[in-house]
Amino acid sequence: MLAACDHNRTQIIARRDGVDYVECLDCRQIFEAEDLEPVVVEEEEE
Repeated sequence: MLAACDHNRTQIIARRDGVDYVECLDCRQIFEAEDLEPVVVEEEEE
């Protein structure tokens, strides 16, 4: 069984209509760049 790739090594391969597409250099999968950016979740204090 293959281990899941963390997509740590990427390169931009295209930009179209304001969207960057990146390729993982390890597993060769292609993503929209925004899919790889960490999402910051802020907890709201009550």
